[in-house]
Amino acid sequence: MNTTWHLLVERHETAPGGGFWGSQVLGQYVGTRERAMALLEERARNYVPEHPWNRERTQLYRITDGFMKVTEGVRHRRRWTCRFVLAELLHDDGAGGFPFVAPPPPSTPPDVR
Repeated sequence: MNTTWHLLVERHETAPGGGFWGSQVLGQYVGTRERAMALLEERARNYVPEHPWNRERTQLYRITDGFMKVTEGVRHRRRWTCRFVLAELLHDDGAGGFPFVAPPPPSTPPDVR
């Protein structure tokens, strides 16, 4: 059986009185962890966060379970952080959320959806 991986981005969102972390599924891959991690790195490198609008500096890090991108804005030297993580899908009851996608047939190379 093939493993289903979700490629996730977790963004730190600012809000009145503080901030919070929110997540989004960037894609789904069926296959090996190594290939899924390579796809996650590609997504992390190409990801442009919504904030800051005026970027001065962006750094990409490899961390234990994925990647982290830190972007510094021109104004006020504020930093925005995005973590990119790979998650193995263990269960999906189909009640909302990201839909399960069946693995491709063996003759078709796996792809990110």
